[in-house]
Formats: sequence, C-alpha cells, structure tokens
Amino acid sequence: MTDLCDFDATALLALYAVGDVSPVDVTRAVLDRAAAMRDVLNPFVRIDAEDALMAAEISERAWRAGLPTRPLEGIPVSIKDTAMTRGWVLGRGSRLSIGQPAATEDAPAVARLRAAGAVIYACTTTCEGGWKAVTDSPLTGITRNAHDPAVSPGGSSGGAGAAIASGCGPLALGSDGGGSVRVPASFSGIFGMKATFARVPQWPVGPHYSDMSHYGPMTRSVADAALMLSVMEGYDPKDPYSFPPAPPGAFQAGPLPLSGLRIGVAETYGFLPVDPEIRAVFRRSVAIAEQAGAILVPVPDFEDWRPTYRTLWQAGAWQALRRLPADRIGLVDPEFLAEAQKGQTIATGDLVDAQMRRIVYRQEAGRLHGSVDVVLSPTVSVLPFEAGKTVPDASWPDWLEWGGFAFLYNMTGQPAASIPAGFSAGGLPIGIQVAGRLQDDVTVMRVCQSLEGLLTEGRSIPSRVVGRLAA
Repeated sequence: MTDLCDFDATALLALYAVGDVSPVDVTRAVLDRAAAMRDVLNPFVRIDAEDALMAAEISERAWRAGLPTRPLEGIPVSIKDTAMTRGWVLGRGSRLSIGQPAATEDAPAVARLRAAGAVIYACTTTCEGGWKAVTDSPLTGITRNAHDPAVSPGGSSGGAGAAIASGCGPLALGSDGGGSVRVPASFSGIFGMKATFARVPQWPVGPHYSDMSHYGPMTRSVADAALMLSVMEGYDPKDPYSFPPAPPGAFQAGPLPLSGLRIGVAETYGFLPVDPEIRAVFRRSVAIAEQAGAILVPVPDFEDWRPTYRTLWQAGAWQALRRLPADRIGLVDPEFLAEAQKGQTIATGDLVDAQMRRIVYRQEAGRLHGSVDVVLSPTVSVLPFEAGKTVPDASWPDWLEWGGFAFLYNMTGQPAASIPAGFSAGGLPIGIQVAGRLQDDVTVMRVCQSLEGLLTEGRSIPSRVVGRLAA
C-alpha cells in the first residue's frame, strides 16, 4: 500500500468510507512520522499522541458502524502555536509563555476543526509572536525545511510548512500577518491560503498586527484547503469583523476553467526584486495559464508599499511589548525586541500617514481586481536560504524587504494563496501567488485548483521528501 502519510485528506475520507483505511492507523502513521521528523526538522512545540489516538478511535467507530460522519472525521490536523487550543499553553513562540496555564477553550477555528471530526495531534512552531518570515525562536530553536534541512521552511508558519511537506498530517492551521502562511507554503512546496480578513474568526486578538492578521489552511492539495476552509469560516460573535459563510458547497465546486478568465500578471509590481530562478518559474506558469485560454492583463506599477507596511508593523510590534516589566523584557527574542523598539520612535503623524496610505492601497487594489478575476505574482522574492538566518545575505537589510509580495494583501484584507509551481536547479520549492477580490475566496480556490492540475512539477510528495532526508 502507498505510504499512509502520502494521502491527502480528501483521499483519506474516501478510503475511510469504504473501509480500506482506518483513522487509527492513519493517526499512528502520522504520529510515527512526526516523532521521526521532530529531531530532523523541529516542526513541533508538542505532539499530543494520547488525545489524538482517543479522537481517532471515536472516528473509527463512527466509520465502521456506518453512523453519520463529520466533514473531517478522523483527519489529522496540526495547529500553529498562535491559535488557542484547549489543554495547551498558548506560547506564540515566546519564553514569556513559560509557566503560564494551559488554555481552557479553543479559538473558534480550532473549535470548528475539532467539531468537524479533525484529530488534533500537534502544535507547530513559529518565531516569537510570528514576527518574521522565517521560523526560529529562543523558545523552540530552529525549524528546518523538509526539502533541505540546511535551509529555512519560511515563516512564521514554518513548523506547519515543514510538517505538511514531510507528511506529518495532511492539514495544518496557519496564521498570516505578513505572508506567514504564503511564504512557508512557497518555501516548503505546499499550498497555503490567507483567506479574506475575518472569513475565519480570530480570537483571542494577537498582541500586534491588528486587522492585518488572518488564519488560513496549509495543505498539500487545493481541494484539502477548500474543505478545511469551509469548516473554519463563518461568523462568530467573538470576532465582530467576521461574516456569514459562503453558500453551502461553494468551496467544493471544483476547478474553474481558465479559458476566458482575465488574469492580472504582476512580475514585480514595478518595484519588487525577484530571484532569476523564481522569475523563470513564474513566467512558465503564466505561459501555461495563457495556453489554457486565460486572458493576460499586465498589472500597472504600484507604489512601493513596504515602507507603509514597515511603519504599521513596527508600531504594532512595539505595542505588543511596551508594557512588559523590565524583568520580563529580557525573555524576548533580542532580534524581535530590536525591531519592535524602532516602533517606539515612530511619530504620530507618520503612523497616521501610513494608515491613510493603507486606505489608498485598498482603493487601488480594489480598482485593479475590479478589472481582472485574479492576479498572479511570485509569492516571495528569494529562494529558501540558510536556516537560522533572517535574511539571505548582507544585501538585504531585513525580512521586510524580501517578503514584500505578500504585504499588499495583508493591508487590503483580500484573499491570497501560494501554490507550488516548480523547483530551483538545487531542488528547492518555488510558489506563485494567486490573489482575488475581497470575500471572493471561492474564485481564488477554484483558479488554484485549475493551476494545480497544470503545474504538476511543483507538487511535493511526502514519501519522496522523507526518502531524500533519509538518504
């Protein structure tokens, strides 16, 4: 039989239904794989084998007895250490969490996954507070890329990226305040989507990022992400920005034919640098979309939005730390603290200017997306680089420079995904970003499903990835 860790969630559900595969056997396989990857990749804060097996046994009895089953009945899911999970300490990658009590309830997204029958088996690593687009922290150390442990899996949902790419469960919950789902999806060769702001309710509110932070699914297939998002979305009174779900079955509508679709093409947005290998993969992807009948629309140059995002981000980071007493501030990641302290010196007028520029970007992006169905761009400017570093080399002042493709859609709140599109000459994954209109997550998903069927060489197979690790 094919390695159980290679199956996507949609395939597992079909196998469960006919009795060919057991949720308990799948959960055990995932737990074994997670234990094996823990020392190699460091993707987990904790692995909860006992509770996971209990949940899997409940699901197995339901399948075997022919009882009504839930949408994710018996599917292993990991949760990033930025989402409150009952019985676990919410660490957010910080030593400030040491000694804190375990959570007594789930965040709405986690509660909905659990209610849908998901087997929640592990908590994945993040950098402190999700502050950068790589994954290492003083609390958990360095998390590594499943395709090459010498390089980073991206961040801040890097633990989730490494887990999915190496077959540690088919589904992972990530969060994205500045590319933190999409960057690790690209670096790890998986699919990741930042849904429209508040489509997935957020509670409790994180210490910073305010309304730029989003939850989203990280998976190996687009269909799995659609299934996961359909479970998590919808209004919750804990999040006043949340809104009603899409119509029933909307996310299960399947691929959207590309013929006649108007696709905006933004190779650089007029200011963002792109590694030559990423550029080549992106151009190949655009050409394939055109061959499938898409109408390509060049995207006009934008103003460089990175300074605006930098101001908003640094002000938010300082807000998260400024009330810490002197005896606690020393527990914070020194690199994070140094960046956050820059927010202390931002003038009120400069912060208001940044907030106003953000409104302008919303208007400009809204006008752009009013004339096209989706926009394609690279997901990130650089290839995966050395694990434990925040920038590839000294030519980059900080991660806010190389992660810039993602920021526009955190500031506008629009849905954006990264889909695997190919590999570098050295075998490192490369993703492209697909962004859509506000609240039109369904179109983004359906276009990604079409592209997934065309960009087959970008897909990672866990058994192959693990085989290379073992070699």
